[in-house]
Amino acid sequence: MREVSVSSPHVLMVGCGDLGIRLGKQLAAEGWRVSAVRRRVDPLPDNFNAITGDYTQRADLTGLIDLQPDYVVFTPLPTARDSAGYYQGYAAPVAQMAELGLLSSLKGGVLVSSTRVYAQAGGDWVDESSPLTQTDPLAASIIEAERQFLAVCPGATVLRASGIYGEWPGMLIQRLQKGLCSPDPERISNRIHRDDLAGIMAFCLRRLEQGETNDPVYIASDQRPSQVGEVEAWLIQRLGLSAMKGVATSRLANRRCSSQLLRSAGYRFSYPDYQTGFSALMAQHLP
Repeated sequence: MREVSVSSPHVLMVGCGDLGIRLGKQLAAEGWRVSAVRRRVDPLPDNFNAITGDYTQRADLTGLIDLQPDYVVFTPLPTARDSAGYYQGYAAPVAQMAELGLLSSLKGGVLVSSTRVYAQAGGDWVDESSPLTQTDPLAASIIEAERQFLAVCPGATVLRASGIYGEWPGMLIQRLQKGLCSPDPERISNRIHRDDLAGIMAFCLRRLEQGETNDPVYIASDQRPSQVGEVEAWLIQRLGLSAMKGVATSRLANRRCSSQLLRSAGYRFSYPDYQTGFSALMAQHLP
């Protein structure tokens, strides 16, 4: 285990799944102290300060105050795919962290949100200032979590992530391998490789530690929004798959997400488009 100074920056990750582990490994390698709370701590690296807890439980959040972290990273997930589950997974924990004083004493924080919050569904571009949805009850809890986090946490940044990929084979490739494609090939899709999303979180935290200021909201999405049919056709050809048949999917977003503000801040994508990202995956996992 690497020795770190008590004066090293200390980040607390509230919820620490795949993204949190990727982020924490980067920061620990740079000398940061990393604390992480999750219900099952076995997957956490040995150099993390592992804390068994559930961020939807107030008692478990209360125990985090004594850690006195410099930064908090919250990577929430809904507890169920309904309004109550989104509220319990997003808005309620932020409200409880705020009430307990966990957020107000920080140097900064990062909340991973979603581009689901946007109202645009006609294929046009959205950026950080675009209108938010008023009709999606699940997104309402994400929007409320964003609002509270930005209001209470000094130096807070919200990352609105598009579709996260990078696991092999992933849902899209699994669906194509079953011979199923989207029934709406002209719909615009957006994605972010999980390595880039972890990299963006680290980028924002490093800037804060260096005394720089982040914008309150960044869209975390790669540089090439693409039609679903284009992505599927490219994957079908590269994977040598046979003819496809359409399959209905749930909640079809249709917008082009711009990450120009993030790039203007200085972030450089490791996987700027779906082709570089999926090519790297196939090179790693296919013979």
